[in-house]
Amino acid sequence: MMELESRAPALVPRATHWWNFWICGWEAAIYIAAAQMMGPMTLIPFLFKQTGIDDAWLGLFTISALIAAVGGPIGSAWGGNRAYKLPFCLPVCFVQRLPFFAVPLGVWLLFSHPAALLWVLVGAWVASSFLGGVVEPVYHAMLTHSTRERWWGRLIGTRNVLAAAAGLATAVLVWRVNLAFTVPQNYIVLGWLGVVLLFVSYYLISRIREIPAPIAWRGERQSLGSALLSTWSIYRENTHVRWLVIARVVRSAGFVMGTYLPAFFISRCGLTEAQMWAPLALTSISEITAYTVGGWIVDRFGAKAALVMSGSLIFVNSFLLMHCYSMTAFILLYPSLSLGGSLLTIGWPTYILKFAPGEQRSAYWSAIGLASAPGSVVASIAGVVLVRMYGFEYIFYLSALGGLGSAVLFYLKVPRVRSAAV
Repeated sequence: MMELESRAPALVPRATHWWNFWICGWEAAIYIAAAQMMGPMTLIPFLFKQTGIDDAWLGLFTISALIAAVGGPIGSAWGGNRAYKLPFCLPVCFVQRLPFFAVPLGVWLLFSHPAALLWVLVGAWVASSFLGGVVEPVYHAMLTHSTRERWWGRLIGTRNVLAAAAGLATAVLVWRVNLAFTVPQNYIVLGWLGVVLLFVSYYLISRIREIPAPIAWRGERQSLGSALLSTWSIYRENTHVRWLVIARVVRSAGFVMGTYLPAFFISRCGLTEAQMWAPLALTSISEITAYTVGGWIVDRFGAKAALVMSGSLIFVNSFLLMHCYSMTAFILLYPSLSLGGSLLTIGWPTYILKFAPGEQRSAYWSAIGLASAPGSVVASIAGVVLVRMYGFEYIFYLSALGGLGSAVLFYLKVPRVRSAAV
């Protein structure tokens, strides 16, 4: 049986706070830019178009959300109770990047076999997401101990602002590679460049200066069964947790719009490989402002307000997207699309980290994520069915319902939390 060890919370020194703030920012920036360059938001929709794979199958990549949630209790059990969490995060983060080798190798070996290539890519994303789910609750708990609370919203926001800036550089890189290489060599080169960037981000993780958790267990490691029982008890005994899960499931219907947005953009505007940079550049430019504003909103008005605003924007943007038929229309709408996404990306983790008791942040993170995941997968499957049967239009109705429903639930049923629980 593990023995609880409690210490006075350590004050994060100013120099350590700023070091971690920027190291974590650039680590996330490089990782996100690399994943976007290789993933279902940029390269894969063009690859589907080139190989003849139906765009509807992009919805399979969202199954990774369920797989990531399954990994959460494992991370909480094996790493969440440690005073120092970085030694647990480093080996998991290293292995989590290995499945991305499937992108360049898969295209090289299976370009002429689209069905096999589809399942290799989906399998790589699922494997990487599972390992990401294992490390995510522990990694975020480590960041909260190693940076100052009043900057948590801006910490998450700045990571994505820097990712957007890195995305601009990546868009130029994508443009140059597609000018220099023909299909399928361009996909192979972009895949290897992405893998290199992922391991640069891993090196930055190793440079974090960790502040130990004020509460830890001397045994450090729980059994997986105990972690699952703890996860169930959190969901069963806390009404607010149950409403958070329901609101998150409803909001996940809004993800359908984001999943198919690049493919919809490509279809409406007839983009070719030479224009592969366009979705990435538009996303990056709009996210620089969106995440800056989003981080300020979370720290100034609270994470709950950000979640309500996110759902409301998804509702409005879903209807506006249906009337986008030109590059100009997409350029005008992208800032609003990015703001809706940024408010959720920043507001959700900030809310959970402040809502959860300090010694149970990893457990609450994994409990809420695991309980939310099955409903999110149902929304994703609905997106696949709607796109295959009716085209893109009906997924926007699904997304609008999810945005409106989540805004109402976050506003009426989720408590307002301004400072971290002790």
